[in-house]
Amino acid sequence: MRIKSLPLLIVASFALAFPILLPAAGGGKKETSPAPPSPKSQFLIRLTSTHPNSPASEEEKTRIVMHFDYLKTLLADGKLVLAGISPDDYASLLIVEAGNREEAERILAGDPAVSSNVYQGEVHPFQTVLTRQER
Repeated sequence: MRIKSLPLLIVASFALAFPILLPAAGGGKKETSPAPPSPKSQFLIRLTSTHPNSPASEEEKTRIVMHFDYLKTLLADGKLVLAGISPDDYASLLIVEAGNREEAERILAGDPAVSSNVYQGEVHPFQTVLTRQER
């Protein structure tokens, strides 16, 4: 490296490290792009039977079918991330995306099996840390 090019190298390094201090091309005006929409938060909803030791009545079975249809609607609307059931105690676990906890609570309250007292539910903030990538 020649001595003459050293100052240019220092200036270039400085410009890369601190670009905000140098005027931008186009007269020094900084272009701004619109802020990205705020990401939806995830919530874990745990549903359990309100009376686990009793067989479901015909009305309750109807509400459970309505519950499954409700989950399919949430999935189609992009609100449901995952739904599953634990076969040992029949608790359901849902992961939903909502703007805030109140919206997640409304999703829970809108479930026909919850509103008819077949299931009771809890809402918990949730954050996905790892997920398997599709092959």
